[in-house]
Amino acid sequence: MMLAGPKPEQAQMIPTHGQRIPRKPPATVCKTVQTRRSILFMVDQLTELGGGERALFDLARELRRFGFRVSVVAFRGKPDPAAYTLFDNITLMPFSSCFSLGALQVAAELRSFIRREQIGIVQTYFESSDTFGALVARLSGVRCIISSRRDMGILRTAKHHFAYRLLGKRYSAVLAVSEQARIWHIKADRLPAERTHTIHNGLAIERFLPLCDRDEVRRSLGLPAGVPLVTTLSNINPWKGVDVFLRSAAVVHRTHPTAIFAVGGDWTDRPLLTSLRQQAHSLGIEGCTYFLGHVAEVPSLLLSSDIFALLSRSEGLPNVVLEAMAAALPVVATAVGGTPEAVVHGVTGFLVENEDADTAATHIAKLLSNNALRRHVGLAGQERVRRHFSLRQMVRKHINLYDSLSKTAY
Repeated sequence: MMLAGPKPEQAQMIPTHGQRIPRKPPATVCKTVQTRRSILFMVDQLTELGGGERALFDLARELRRFGFRVSVVAFRGKPDPAAYTLFDNITLMPFSSCFSLGALQVAAELRSFIRREQIGIVQTYFESSDTFGALVARLSGVRCIISSRRDMGILRTAKHHFAYRLLGKRYSAVLAVSEQARIWHIKADRLPAERTHTIHNGLAIERFLPLCDRDEVRRSLGLPAGVPLVTTLSNINPWKGVDVFLRSAAVVHRTHPTAIFAVGGDWTDRPLLTSLRQQAHSLGIEGCTYFLGHVAEVPSLLLSSDIFALLSRSEGLPNVVLEAMAAALPVVATAVGGTPEAVVHGVTGFLVENEDADTAATHIAKLLSNNALRRHVGLAGQERVRRHFSLRQMVRKHINLYDSLSKTAY
């Protein structure tokens, strides 16, 4: 359904020296107000929903409640069905390369879309959207263009580095998901520091508070009930460190043979998935390791787990760590990117160095052996999310930025 932007308040009819003030403001004023509240999110894909895509969904849902008209354009892959309930307009504009004939056709289509929908703000996510999408938006007359940086450039190629530096001063603002990501992008892309801002991910913590039938959830996922469960959640990609998680699991298995280990997330890299299965077999943990694939109900899986581990090699600020903390799970994670901005070592979880499977295993085993510690650390994490990483805070910071930029641009 297409939702119109908020209607401007109509002026009252008051006689002034024989004249009447019109009931309806001038058309240019109406158009300006509508433009300021019409936002387009450009995202590379909405098929494989990682933390960045889920954060985008949460933001879009809340913006509509504040009167924004929210559209999205994705540049590849069929969007997840959930996307259609969150946007007023969702459009797929696929192309294979920024230098192809298809890209020129998409550019023309995107330009037409922006003008037809009177888009006032464009916010981009990931490489193709940040570069190709932002450039087309600027050439289409959009004055407020915001680049949302979710990582530390893990997927960039040489051409991406060149494009980001070329476009750096063309963005109205650059949003980083963590302070560490902000510092990295300022240096890597030579960005003006005054145009870069940190807005942490935010969660609707109430989604992680209801009690669930742990045994029933586990049965639905093919997991045994009544045994300790250590979970990691990430799409199957090399930088997510699932191989490190498996090495850690093998060490834990020696002292906690009843524990099981679950890997949830889309199987984005099938050859890597095959390699990980082979690794589990060679480590002797094939029988207690479960590759779940896509998990539709992330809160239910987390609420049915005992410990969460994320041993990534690179992160911006992993949304799933905040989700685990919201579910009152103690977290063991690598101290990469913005993760230390969420996890307080020894208080809400434990941080380890990159690739350090043995130390991660030590913390996991300690938590498995001490129920009181596990509960104490988990509740501390939940309270930290409530105070510092709420969805309300994230949305308010975005709206404040939108309003600030729109006032100067329109």
